[in-house]
Amino acid sequence: MVSVTIAFAHHKGGTGKTTSCINISGFLALSTKKVLVIDLDPQANATSALGIDKNNLGESMYDVMVGAVKIEDAILETDIENIHLAPATLDLVGAESYLYRRNNRISILKRSIESIRRYYDYILIDTPPGPGLFIINGVVASDYTIVTLDPGVFALEGIETLSLIFDDINESSGVKINPRMAILTRCSKASLFAKITGKIDPVKEIRKGVEGFFDSVFTVPYGVEVYEAQLKGVPISHYKPKCKAGVAYKEIAEEVMR
Repeated sequence: MVSVTIAFAHHKGGTGKTTSCINISGFLALSTKKVLVIDLDPQANATSALGIDKNNLGESMYDVMVGAVKIEDAILETDIENIHLAPATLDLVGAESYLYRRNNRISILKRSIESIRRYYDYILIDTPPGPGLFIINGVVASDYTIVTLDPGVFALEGIETLSLIFDDINESSGVKINPRMAILTRCSKASLFAKITGKIDPVKEIRKGVEGFFDSVFTVPYGVEVYEAQLKGVPISHYKPKCKAGVAYKEIAEEVMR
């Protein structure tokens, strides 16, 4: 078995990278797929969202990225069957300056996971915002990238900026970044009044604008259940899978498996 490795990426914060990574991992796990979630964000939200106390860890992705330990020494079991976690801590902030002194700095993660890929069906990488070395390591290590977008007015500008970042990575490293899927998160339905008066539906407009960039585009409706699940430290698949957001993430996970 050789895993499929997927990065969740956007240079902006608050686009739903972590939420999408965790909730897709949950539905993959329910389908009996062996999943490893790698948390590359110093905020460690993916670590918390899987029920792991980020303030009480031994080895973490900081130690992996600075070469102190192998990634297998940092991986933890979670309470969710079929999901393992390579956790993050705030220490990752200090790792980036160290990486800039390394010749092979953009492919540290790619080389780290080679020895463990055979143990998992899917490796999902949650990257931080910003065009730094962690997002670069995430997308370089991946077979393809899922881009998450908020339904705001600057979403399309964000796609253009992200495309430039991916082009820069390609030019500097020779690695072709493959952004296969986009997920519009926290989407609200257009009101009946807006439909009657012919007002623009922002979600519809953004979806239309990004479809040319990706093989597939999905929307996930806003749902308070997503945040409730995060507070409980479980994916939506293991909390309320039949809520609207849960149904949407299940559909996305099925597309990932295809």
